[in-house]
Amino acid sequence: MIFAPFLAGLLRGPACLLLLVTLAIPSFAGPINLGTWHEFGFTTPGVLATGCDPNDPSGPLRPPSSGTPVTALTAPPWTFSSTLPTLLTVTDAFLSGDQFQVFDLTTSLGNTSVPILGIDCGDDPVPCLATTGVSSRVFPLAAGSHSLTIRPTIADFGSAYLRVDAAVPEPAMMLPVAAGLLFCCETARRMRRRRLL
Repeated sequence: MIFAPFLAGLLRGPACLLLLVTLAIPSFAGPINLGTWHEFGFTTPGVLATGCDPNDPSGPLRPPSSGTPVTALTAPPWTFSSTLPTLLTVTDAFLSGDQFQVFDLTTSLGNTSVPILGIDCGDDPVPCLATTGVSSRVFPLAAGSHSLTIRPTIADFGSAYLRVDAAVPEPAMMLPVAAGLLFCCETARRMRRRRLL
């Protein structure tokens, strides 16, 4: 019963609202920005991918995407941390035929899809991701700190894209969580009122 007054004090008024907002919004930090396409460079199979010049002078100088805004990555590893699960999307670009193995720390997350040769999807990551035959994959990542590197398994010099997004829970799952939190807040408020009477 010692916990009940503590909970009532913690979950009243603005503190309850702050708790709900904190649980609803993921915390995200690191050189990789959430919800932004990033460009990386590569040369031959097995050689670690680089960032792109000017952010990584050892990488290729690539013109910006003609459509979707893209940021050139710095030298690897590419790091970020999140309090919620995320999705890492990797897609080839320009002329198809490249494939990538993605690592988080030293653990392989797997390969992007097997490419079909001879498809030109251009320099925009969004149409490239949607083009059948262009190598791509979405990797689910747990909450926590991540350190990404990429090695091409099939390659002929070029650049490609990656993006990290929050893994948004399905609305059907959010409703019970929100209802449970609101119930806790309301219970704490009623307990406090009884104590004051």
